[in-house]
Amino acid sequence: MDYKNFTIEDFLADEFFQQWVLAPDNKTDTFWKSWIQENPDKRIVIQQAVRIACHIDFSEKWTDQERFQMWETIKQELIPAVETEELPFIARRKIWLAAASLVFILASAGILLTKFRMSEKQTSFGQISKITLADGSVITLNANSKLRYARDFLSKNREIWIDGEAYFEVSKRVVNGKKQPFTVHANHLSIQVLGTAFNVNNRRGRVNVTLEHGQVKVVDQHNNANNVLLRPGEAVAHSEKKPHLHKEKVAVEDYSSWKNRVIVFRKKSLKEIAEMMEDLYDMKVIIDNAALGAETFTGSFPTDSSEVLFEKLEKMYPLQVSQVGNEYHLK
Repeated sequence: MDYKNFTIEDFLADEFFQQWVLAPDNKTDTFWKSWIQENPDKRIVIQQAVRIACHIDFSEKWTDQERFQMWETIKQELIPAVETEELPFIARRKIWLAAASLVFILASAGILLTKFRMSEKQTSFGQISKITLADGSVITLNANSKLRYARDFLSKNREIWIDGEAYFEVSKRVVNGKKQPFTVHANHLSIQVLGTAFNVNNRRGRVNVTLEHGQVKVVDQHNNANNVLLRPGEAVAHSEKKPHLHKEKVAVEDYSSWKNRVIVFRKKSLKEIAEMMEDLYDMKVIIDNAALGAETFTGSFPTDSSEVLFEKLEKMYPLQVSQVGNEYHLK
C-alpha cells in the first residue's frame, strides 16, 4: 500500500493503520515507525489521525440526529473544498464514497468527536487558568494549552487529553467499592493515576511528565512494554527521537513553578528559552549570534512580566535585546 498521498481521512479508513493505533503488534509497530522516519513530511498528518483514532469507544451508541450532525460536519470540514461539478464523474464519486466510508467508520466505531461528546478548555497566550472537574480534581492549565474530556466524565473511566501544559491535582474516587482510574493522554503516552499531583508538558512533539506526590504509571500506547512507574521527585520524557521511557530524579519545582506564576530556569539553553517564549507568549525570540544559542541560563521571572527575563539576560551576558514588533532579537 502506498501511503504517501494519504490524508487524515484515508489513514482513519485504513485497517492496517487502525490496527497499529488500537491494537499494535511488532509487525504494525515496526512498519509505521519506519514509514514515519522515511516520510517526515507526513508526521503531523499521522499524529492528527492517531489522536482521532484514540478516541474510539466501541460501546458508544449514536442517535440518528448525532449521525446527521457528524455527516454535516464531515461535508463542511473534511471533504475537500472543491467545485465537484467541475470534476469528472469518477472523481466526484471517489470523493463522496470516501466521505461516506469515513462517516460510517466514525459512527459505527463510535469515535468520540470533540464537537459532540467532548468538553474543551483552552487558554490564550500568556493566560493561566484553573479548572475544577466534577470529581473535585483541579487542573491548572498553562498558557497556549488545550484540555479535552468527555462531557459524561464521571460515568466512565476518567480520561483527559492535553495539548500544551497542565498541572493535575487528582482526587481519589470510589465507585461501587472500586477505585475509579484517572488517565491523562499526551501524544502516544497515557499517564495512569489514582490520587496524586503531577505536571504534564506536551509541546513540539515532546512529552514530559513530572510527579510531585503520589504515584503514576506512564505507558507508551504503541508499545505497552515501554512503561515506567514514577515516584515523587521523578520525571520522564518521550519524543520520536528518544522514544524509550527513562525516569530521572529532578527538582519538581523547576517544572511546576509556573502554576504559582513564576517561570524557573535551571541551566536552560537560550535556544530552549526562545522556544518556550514562543509557546507561552507568542513571542518570536531570534538569536542573531549563533554562538549564544548554546549558552545556558539559570534564574526566574514572573509569568505576567516576560520583560524581566530580557533585562536579566542583558545583565548576565554581553548582549543587547532589541524589539521589532513581536520579535525580540538577541545580539
